[in-house]
Formats: sequence, structure tokens, C-alpha cells
Amino acid sequence: MRQPLRTAWRCEFAVDGLLVRTEHAATPPQALIWMRVSVRTLISVFDAEDRDRTFRWLDHSQWEAVIRLRAGERYACTARAGGRVVDWSARPVRVLPVAAVGAIAARWTPRCRT
Repeated sequence: MRQPLRTAWRCEFAVDGLLVRTEHAATPPQALIWMRVSVRTLISVFDAEDRDRTFRWLDHSQWEAVIRLRAGERYACTARAGGRVVDWSARPVRVLPVAAVGAIAARWTPRCRT
């Protein structure tokens, strides 16, 4: 019997378009938690305008992110830090089921001639 594909959320962190780190989350709130923790670790080096905008996002706008992720949409947060562009994003992905092993193979010992 076929199992339906499960949805997970792929979280990515990129600097100047280069992928630095990825994580997988089981739910949209977990994806958002990863984004929030990751953003908070670098917020002190953001440019002033982006720092203020990011603080507002951390205080009030994260519910928009959860709603979008639950609707199957991608969500991203971008900021500038010392001339670099840093991006955080989360998007839904389909997870393939792991094949089950039907039987364990009998233990086989090679016979060597000496």
C-alpha cells in the first residue's frame, strides 16, 4: 500500500547567495523557531535600518510567516550586514518514505582458502 508523502520544511541560511546551512523542520512553528534563533545570533551586526526592521519582525510579524508556511508558501527574511546580504528562508518539501527492510539477510561468512 502506498503511503502519502509527508510534508516537512527545509530551512536555509545563505550569505551573498551562497548556501551556508540547511536544517529540516517537522512543522511550520519549528521552522520559524529555527529562523528566529538564527536571526537573533547575527542581529547585532545588521545595518541599522535592517536591525530595526528585524526587531519589529521578531516582535510582531512571525505569525505571518507561520500562516504562509502552513499554506505551503515559501517565507524568507533578508538583511544586510557589513556589505553582505544574509538570507533565511523556509519552504515546504515532500519527504520520501524510507524503504522498509522486509527480511534480514542470513549471516554469510566468506570461505577463504589458505
